[in-house]
Amino acid sequence: MAKLNIFSLLRITLVLASLGGLASRSAPKLINGPMPAASAINEVLVWAQTSEPAAVHIEYWPEDGDPNQSFVSATVATSLETAGVAKLRVTEGIEPGQRYRYRFLVDGVPQELYFRQGHRAGEEIPMTFQAKPRWRFVPGEQAPHSIFDFRIAAGSCAYINEEGYDREGGTPYGDAYHIFESIYETQPDLMLWLGDAVYYRENDFENRSGMIHRWTHDRSIPELRALLTSAHHFAVWDDHDYGPNDIGSSYPQKSVAKEIFDLFWGNPSSGMPETPGIFTYFNWGDANFYLLDNRSYLTTSVSKPEAFGKPKSMLGRDQADWLIEHLAWAQSQMSDDGKSYPARFNIICVGNQVLSEDSNPHHYRNFPDEWNYLIDRIVEEGIDGVIFLTGDVHHGEVNRMEYIGRGNPGVPGKAGKPGETYLFHEITSSPLTAGASSGPAKNGARYDIFDEAEVDRVGQRNFVTLDFKGPLDNRRLEIRYFDSDGNLLNRKEGGRIDEITDRSVLFANELRAPRRASGPTD
Repeated sequence: MAKLNIFSLLRITLVLASLGGLASRSAPKLINGPMPAASAINEVLVWAQTSEPAAVHIEYWPEDGDPNQSFVSATVATSLETAGVAKLRVTEGIEPGQRYRYRFLVDGVPQELYFRQGHRAGEEIPMTFQAKPRWRFVPGEQAPHSIFDFRIAAGSCAYINEEGYDREGGTPYGDAYHIFESIYETQPDLMLWLGDAVYYRENDFENRSGMIHRWTHDRSIPELRALLTSAHHFAVWDDHDYGPNDIGSSYPQKSVAKEIFDLFWGNPSSGMPETPGIFTYFNWGDANFYLLDNRSYLTTSVSKPEAFGKPKSMLGRDQADWLIEHLAWAQSQMSDDGKSYPARFNIICVGNQVLSEDSNPHHYRNFPDEWNYLIDRIVEEGIDGVIFLTGDVHHGEVNRMEYIGRGNPGVPGKAGKPGETYLFHEITSSPLTAGASSGPAKNGARYDIFDEAEVDRVGQRNFVTLDFKGPLDNRRLEIRYFDSDGNLLNRKEGGRIDEITDRSVLFANELRAPRRASGPTD
C-alpha cells in the first residue's frame, strides 16, 4: 500500500536527529545524478552524489499514477569518506516491468533538475526508472509469452575538459558534449558505457582523492544530466578509467581503482570472491549482457613473456572460464518447449576490440592463446547469438567472423560441428566526446553496413543504439550509428531519414549456433 508524503517527512526528521543534526550543515545539495542502475524484477538501485554529508531518499510512483500517493525509499546518509555517494535500493511497491516517476530529496528538500539552457531551455527533466520486466516464462496456460521490444544505447571514450588538468597547448581534446542530449532523445532503456567513461589525468591516477575528483567533475556537466536520470546505466572500464594509459595488471593502484569504479557505478555485482575484478552479468528481455574486465589481468602490449613460456593474457583464464560456464549454464536453462524460451542474444561487452584484424596492438587477437581458447569454447558449447560490444579505438565499425567447425576442439581453431558455420559479430562505438579518428583503412573483419560507396566505418564522434524487436519466432537486432547531433549515419540510400540499411539488421535465427561436434575430421 502506498505511503503518504507526510510519512517521508517524519522519517527524514528522525534520521536527521539520529545523525546529530546534519541540518545545521551548509545546505547540502545534489551535485550528480540521480542515476538508475541495476534493475531487478523486485528491486531497483538508484545512484546519486551530494555536495555535503546529508540524508537522502527518493519518492516514486507508477508513471501513470498519482505523485501524491508515492512510495518512499529507505533513507541513506552520505559521507565525506564515500565522496557524498548514495546508493538507494528501492523495493516497496516495485512491480515487474513497471515504469516509475521519482523525485530525489536531500535533507527533505526535493531537488529539481532542468535541461541545459541550449537544450529544451526551461523544461524540467522527467526522472524515471523501470523495474526489470518478466519475460522468460508463460504466466499461465492461456497466457502468451510476454516478449517485449527495448532499446539500449552504447558508447565509449568520454573526455571532459578541465582547465589546469588538460593536455598542454592546442585544441582541447574533449568537445561536443551535447552528444549526451542526443543519446537522451533516442530514449534508451539502458545505457552501456564501454570503457574510458572518464580520462584520469596524471593528477588523478596516483591517489584515491584524484580519482574521486575526476568522476565528480566529469559527471557534473549539464549535458549529461537528462541521460543520467532516465536510462539505467551499466559500465565496463578501459585504461583511462582504470589508471594510466595502456596499463594492465601491474598498476599498483588497481585495488583503489576498483573501489572507485564500484563507488561511481551501480552494476549488479563486481567480480567473484575467488576472481577479483569488475566483471558481471545481467539480463534484460531476451538478451544476456556480460560486462568484462580487460585490465585486472592484462599483460600489456609492450611486455613479451612468451619467450619464457608464459602466454599473454587480457581477461585471464579464470574470467574466461567464468564467462563460458555462465553462457553455457544460461543457455541450458532455456528451451523452446512452449513453457519458456531462450535468450536470443548474448552481448559481451569489453573495452578492447575482439574481432578486428587491423594492426592495433591492443586488440584481443594479439593474445592468441587466450583468444583461441575463448572463441573455441564458445563454438564448442554451441552458444547462440554472440555479439561483442566494444569501444576504445576512436572510430565506429561493425566486424564479422565466420568460424567453420572442424570437430577437433583440442586444436586451436578447430572446435565445433564439422563443416558448420558459426557467426560472430562485433559492434564498436567510439568516441563519445574524445578526439575522433578515421580508423584504419584495412581490416579484414570489417562488415560494411553503410550504403555509401566510400564509407565502411564511422570516423567521427558517435554513439550506437541497439533495438531488440520483433515476434518471438523472428527476433532481430537493429544497429543505428548516430553523430553528436543525433543524425543517423547508417541510413538506407533513398530511404526515409530514419531508415537503416539492410545490413544493419541481425536476425536471431541466423545467429543460432550449430551444436557441438560428434567427432574429429582433421
